[in-house]
Amino acid sequence: MRILYFINGFDPGGAEHGLLTLVESGFFSGHDLRVMGICRGRGGLADTLRTSLGAGSLKIVDDREDLTLRACILSAFALAREIRLFRPDVVVLSLKQANVIGRLVLQAFPGPRCVSFEHISRYRARRAEAVYGKLLAALSGRVDEVWSDCEETLEATRPYFRKPGRREAVVPLFRVRPGGAVKTDYSAGTPLRIAAAGRLVDRKNFDRLILAVKALTERGTPAVLTIFGDGPEHERLERLISRTGLEAHVRLAGYRDRWFEEAVNSDLFVNASDTEGFCIVVAEAMSVGLPVVATDVGGIREYGRDNENMLKIADAGIDTLVAAMQRLANDEGLRRSLGQRAREDICRRYSEAGIAECGRSVLGEAR
Repeated sequence: MRILYFINGFDPGGAEHGLLTLVESGFFSGHDLRVMGICRGRGGLADTLRTSLGAGSLKIVDDREDLTLRACILSAFALAREIRLFRPDVVVLSLKQANVIGRLVLQAFPGPRCVSFEHISRYRARRAEAVYGKLLAALSGRVDEVWSDCEETLEATRPYFRKPGRREAVVPLFRVRPGGAVKTDYSAGTPLRIAAAGRLVDRKNFDRLILAVKALTERGTPAVLTIFGDGPEHERLERLISRTGLEAHVRLAGYRDRWFEEAVNSDLFVNASDTEGFCIVVAEAMSVGLPVVATDVGGIREYGRDNENMLKIADAGIDTLVAAMQRLANDEGLRRSLGQRAREDICRRYSEAGIAECGRSVLGEAR
């Protein structure tokens, strides 16, 4: 089967890096896969993906890092041309701009099956958030099938699709990668070492976590925070760190492909997001045995169990974050039991073989 995968770009984020996970784990094994990105994005993910796919199987419309209106317009013509030449059986659309462009272009091509790949429960944007939701709903008639990274995302995005009865499938974008460090020492450091990770965007609430670390220190538990990731909020977070005098307590470490191997020596991991899809970074933290504090959102609701393999919090309020971190700081036994159980659960549930089997189930056996 010929599959064309159309995506915004190749920033090192969840949906983008998840595509590499699918390719490397054999999800598309036996099928003819081509990938098209609207822009290159940041980092080296595009080059890594090109190596995994092979020569000629990845095309980038605009080689710049950022997604621009010009690139979106050009990509519509490039996508139409690729559909005419490649004649795909399936076109997979990943992320909201690619979905808008792809659904519009596919109005002129009734043959390919159109798959909308949903990665987050709510379409969010700095501008025109309401417009995206309405536009995608209006174009949803061209969508034949919906994939999502977890059941929570599938359920939450159904209102964006007006016509019922489409085929649906959960396609996890995470696997436990073999090798690397695993946490074995659960004694707490002084100061308490806290890790966080993810794209630096407002919904991740890194600003609240920074202020929670300040409050935690002021209440008698000295703490340091390392945040792994990059994104549009970087400068704002730097200003917050400077304004609050936390330069010695908070480090913005930038993007790391295997950030969790550096973070494995931390005492705990915190995710304070108010919206998530699967949330790969929490699963990665669990996979190396880090004790996790996380808001109960998105896929975390499925693989996270409160007081068994993580501590769940109802919101990302500063007092709520401080209370959860303080509880873990004071209880080595709890840190150990949560971390060890987390690793066991994630390793059992998300294997490479499981992703390959998912591909056979969703796409059918290759011919």
